Amino acid sequence: MLYSSGVVGREDGQVIAGQLIGAACVSRGERAAVAAVIAILRAAQDELGSLDRVIKVVAVTGYLNSAEGFKEHIQVMNAASTAIAQIFPDAPMPTRTTVGVAALPGGGAAEVSMLIQIAPVQADDGPHPHQ
Repeated sequence: MLYSSGVVGREDGQVIAGQLIGAACVSRGERAAVAAVIAILRAAQDELGSLDRVIKVVAVTGYLNSAEGFKEHIQVMNAASTAIAQIFPDAPMPTRTTVGVAALPGGGAAEVSMLIQIAPVQADDGPHPHQ
């Protein structure tokens, strides 16, 4: 299993910031959530060498910088789930938890963490120098 830390969504190196107040803010939240998913998967790819070892994304947790009364949490995180489904179309959808919070690092609109199941490294069948 590969556990990511929480990642705040960024575009061009800048935090996608701002509190989600109402329906007009949903697209900003969606962009932030998708950007966070992509950043996590890029880090996984760097660590693993490829995303080919990913069996599935097991769980996604979304933290949304949301004002009291914001009700579009599901819509915001649906964008993150859609991105995962597009990248891993044959894998089952992950479980998902979404929480509204008062603030995120850098004033971010959304932070995402993921649990990813990966295949073990396969031993090669060639000769081994210490045998």
